[in-house]
Amino acid sequence: MMDTLKAFGLAGFLFFLIKGMVWLVLFALVSRGVVSKDKVDRFRDCLKFRRRDDDTAD
Repeated sequence: MMDTLKAFGLAGFLFFLIKGMVWLVLFALVSRGVVSKDKVDRFRDCLKFRRRDDDTAD
């Protein structure tokens, strides 16, 4: 049981570590002008989950 929990903990840590590094690389590419901000915004729009109308009001 503990081995399974440790495996999930390691997998979760690696997932968030890699995710964070990808975002840092993406921000660096945008800041240097390699990737345009418009392309990143379009990509982010593709990844967003659909929200209900009442959730979008800020």
